Amino acid sequence: MEQQNEEKIMEFYDACTELQNAKLILADAKIGKILKCVTSSGELFAAVGQCLVNFNFESEFRKAQVQKDSASLYFALPNDRSKLVALVFSILSACDTHQLDLHSFIKDFFTNDSDDMSYGFLNFVHKVVFPFRDVLCAMVGVGEIGAVQEETECDDEECEVCQDDENEENEYDVVGSFFADVTTILTRIKEVVKDDLKTKQDRKEEIFITIDALFQAIEFGSLKMMNALVISLYYLLKPVKSVRFYKTELEERFAKFYGQLED
Repeated sequence: MEQQNEEKIMEFYDACTELQNAKLILADAKIGKILKCVTSSGELFAAVGQCLVNFNFESEFRKAQVQKDSASLYFALPNDRSKLVALVFSILSACDTHQLDLHSFIKDFFTNDSDDMSYGFLNFVHKVVFPFRDVLCAMVGVGEIGAVQEETECDDEECEVCQDDENEENEYDVVGSFFADVTTILTRIKEVVKDDLKTKQDRKEEIFITIDALFQAIEFGSLKMMNALVISLYYLLKPVKSVRFYKTELEERFAKFYGQLED
């Protein structure tokens, strides 16, 4: 594994681990950091993307809600590694975009019928986030996270500055092209959904709102916002057969973009 890839995976591992030390009120930012680590790593993003293929979030989310006795529920992750990764990633994404209320989710499944939300949050981290962390790292070939040696700095300072300038220019071109391509794909999706007679109006409105928010994220140049919103868009578009081609094209364009950043 290349050193840069290992560093990205270490960042993801550490972001998951740090969540146990966070306050529940600050969990949104920490979860956003975990998702950013996944989407900024070519290997992690590809692994999660593969797990999401043909994954039914609503169905698996219901299956994970296990009846312990006549009154209470508890949350049990699937044994299948691919479904586990897809389910937890979807939950974190839904929390990040506020489609799933984290406080209610924790209270319902992780507080053991008590009012101790701090305990519930820690319980959630250890029973949901940590298994996700460990399984995803194993999927990309990292069993144990070790320290990464620092790269040797270039002795020629002038050469290093020139190289940095060149890298910044190349990165700007990559990002600009990415924004343009995504805008084109999203515009086409919006047009197709608008004319889709099989899609209910409320679903259309949700799709349009999400796409408009993505346009704003592109305008602001916010990759973090785009990463969160596009996951929501994937789920909204899942039952819309008329845009399957464009949905796949969008997924591939995101994967290509983060692959270019890794190069």
